[in-house]
Amino acid sequence: MTLDFRDGTPYSTRFGDVYYSSEDGATESAHVFLAGNDLPARWTDTDRFLIGETGFGTGLNFLVAWRAWRDTARPDARLHYLSLERYPLDPEILGRCHAAFPELELLSRELCSRLGQPSPGFHRLFLEQGRVVLTLCHGEALDMLRGMTAPMDAWFLDGFAPAKNPELWNEAVLREIARLSRPGTTFATFTSAGSVRRGLAAQGFAVQKTPGFGRKREMCRGVMEREPRYRPRAPWYALPPEAGGERSALVIGAGIAGAQAAWHLAYRGWSVKVLERHSAPAMEASGSPRAVFSPFLTARQSAEEQFSLQCFEYLLRQLDMLDPGREFHCRCGVLELSMNAERADRAARIAARGLPSTLVRAVNPEEASELAGIHVDQGGLFYPSAGWVNPGAWVKRLMAADGITLETGANVNDLEHADGIWRALDAPGDELGAAPVLVVASGRAMGWPVTRWIPFTPVAGQSSRLHAESMRHDLRCVIRHAGTVVPGDGGFHIVGSTFQRDEANGEANESADRENLETLRTHLPLLAEGAVASTAHSAVRMTSENRLPLVGALANPERLAAEYPHMHRRRYTRNEDDPAYPPGLFLSAAWGSRGMTNAALGGELLASLAGEEPPPLQAMLLHAVHPARSLVRRLQRG
Repeated sequence: MTLDFRDGTPYSTRFGDVYYSSEDGATESAHVFLAGNDLPARWTDTDRFLIGETGFGTGLNFLVAWRAWRDTARPDARLHYLSLERYPLDPEILGRCHAAFPELELLSRELCSRLGQPSPGFHRLFLEQGRVVLTLCHGEALDMLRGMTAPMDAWFLDGFAPAKNPELWNEAVLREIARLSRPGTTFATFTSAGSVRRGLAAQGFAVQKTPGFGRKREMCRGVMEREPRYRPRAPWYALPPEAGGERSALVIGAGIAGAQAAWHLAYRGWSVKVLERHSAPAMEASGSPRAVFSPFLTARQSAEEQFSLQCFEYLLRQLDMLDPGREFHCRCGVLELSMNAERADRAARIAARGLPSTLVRAVNPEEASELAGIHVDQGGLFYPSAGWVNPGAWVKRLMAADGITLETGANVNDLEHADGIWRALDAPGDELGAAPVLVVASGRAMGWPVTRWIPFTPVAGQSSRLHAESMRHDLRCVIRHAGTVVPGDGGFHIVGSTFQRDEANGEANESADRENLETLRTHLPLLAEGAVASTAHSAVRMTSENRLPLVGALANPERLAAEYPHMHRRRYTRNEDDPAYPPGLFLSAAWGSRGMTNAALGGELLASLAGEEPPPLQAMLLHAVHPARSLVRRLQRG
């Protein structure tokens, strides 16, 4: 976005309009959007409130709403603020825009410190110790609205004036706003244009003109008066309403997926019991001494890339929150070498897309050698914000959150559901735990009837440790070649890992160490010269049919098929007494080799679903990672 400051007021040269009133932008925001929606009076007695905004702009409306929420809402209440923005501003520019409002300085500083460089998609930030949740939706307004699934309590309609930016006020956009509203949902907007009033009234809003701010004579406000008239999209993924009540959960599995699910629930004040069959957490696929985190980019935009990017940026914010001193993670960067013509072509196509250099940049052999700290013969791609994590320490930090109880040696033999409660039983039939919400995150140990139907592919992998006596070169970053080399800070590097598809035996073996060393010798001979290797970690990871994880509500496949036998004809009848989705049952699985990067946002997704909060992913990605997606595809084909 091209922005100027005219008499101290930010001005969009693209739209030829100011971002807020030159008289007093903060007071204008409170008059139009807070008072126009009868806020904060409406939220003083609620535990959750949802605001949708069309046009984040400088973030001034958000800061004004945040300040009012902080001062008037209950201490245990949570504000969800979902804001659309096609042309997001850099954090530095936002800070300049906020400088005119010293009363918002502390809030502005916290917001700008949490924002990364703008990128497409949904991006979730926790502020005010989790009391305020901001979800920025970067992209075309219509696309972002179509990706939203939760109905709002209030709308701040704050795009530039209809004459300047008609795309934000057209019928299709207003139809989506109505879809995301319910009886009692309000809106307020600075404009009183007749086209806007007529458009909102046609969608079911009762619209009225009221006095505007300053020199603007009139504005509009209104309330939705009718029930939604729109056919639900993808109803086969929709969950029945939760009964509410006790906020407690069982999580089976204390690897990275289970730890992330437990932490995100506990962060919301839930009581969480984690059942782990081993003697300690992170003993299987999450037990490597080093795990790499980085985004997965593709030659052209894809769902897999979009999911990976949103997960990567979310993980960076979580690491900043929980490991600010970088005690057990390192952002040394990841260098991805172009080892053959196919990988060189992929790197060139990614580099040609013009992605931000803070995310990825192309490097030649000389630059790659400087970044790596050793001579390499190939160029490739460098991801400057990526790096490695010590998984054991990371899981331990997550599991240390208030509200989480870990029980090791808890081998779950059976699962029962009755009277709204899930019970985990051991082999003798004794109860290991009980709660209304159950999250299954147990890796490959999923032999229960509720999970047995899910299609998994096991992949065995083994990484190796290069010992200090063989380390003649210091590495400055992670290197990906045909394998991966992760620099160590304890007298070793980690190399690997082998990849044995359809192999369920995760036992360590010397031949895998020899394979890792031979791969290193072929592609990075300087590191392999005189190397002594031993097993670092061996485990089995579960993968899905398309490398995307399986995360979300867990369906009963027979009930789902019975409810939607003719899905391709859009004929369906929901059975509320025997729903396709057993209440309170969720899955986090098939993270493959990218669990460290992706499982953080997966945990936030599960906690949002369990608490009936807006999900942190757009609908397209929700469906792409849904555990029932393969079954849905078969039903759609009839």
